[in-house]
Amino acid sequence: MSTPHRVFALLVRDIEADGGLEMAQPVGWRFLLESGGNVLAGAEVSETPERTFPPTFYRSSSVGATATAVRAARALPQLRLAGFDLRLLRIPELYQVALWLHSPNTDLLIPLAPSPIGREGQVTPPPLFFRELAARAQEYRARQPRDREPT
Repeated sequence: MSTPHRVFALLVRDIEADGGLEMAQPVGWRFLLESGGNVLAGAEVSETPERTFPPTFYRSSSVGATATAVRAARALPQLRLAGFDLRLLRIPELYQVALWLHSPNTDLLIPLAPSPIGREGQVTPPPLFFRELAARAQEYRARQPRDREPT
């Protein structure tokens, strides 16, 4: 089992408000389940301020994409010089998942496949990541019924 990494979520309204990573809310912890060096599945413990839920075990393309992105991130020269916290960022309304490398000095994002902005597996600075997602957020909002409250 891998070291757990914190899972954060952002909503479209956070992107529309130009909130960026500061608006991301912690929603749980994720583990990668490994055997013989191969990642087989993921396990996630979801939590709210009031409650922690039993773990959910699953197999999905994001599990393999996470493992690939983690290996690529460990090879980055800037990670050898600074300590980064490994996090996972989800933007559920846009079907976007990204590896989030966080440190007190900087943040880096690696979109996981499939990504609505492309860039799968590529280190992407947050301003570029959110600029490209802003267009997807506008498309998402345009598809919503007019009488529906913003999410």
